[in-house]
Amino acid sequence: MADLDARAIAAAALRKRAENGGKHLHHRDCIHNLPPEQQVAMRGKTVDWWTRVIGELPTQITPDQWQTTPPTP
Repeated sequence: MADLDARAIAAAALRKRAENGGKHLHHRDCIHNLPPEQQVAMRGKTVDWWTRVIGELPTQITPDQWQTTPPTP
């Protein structure tokens, strides 16, 4: 069941991104609300890998940076 939920949420997020011309808009459920280390882990990477391959860690946003409501599956 969790896999189905994750797929539905991912599909909803992709639809919302398409509606916004391909741009990700931040919202209360977005991965960017998490600390950088958790964002990296959710993407299946380590901080060491991220800093060597990507460079700077992702930024954590705050509620004042939310731009839209979360996508609904």
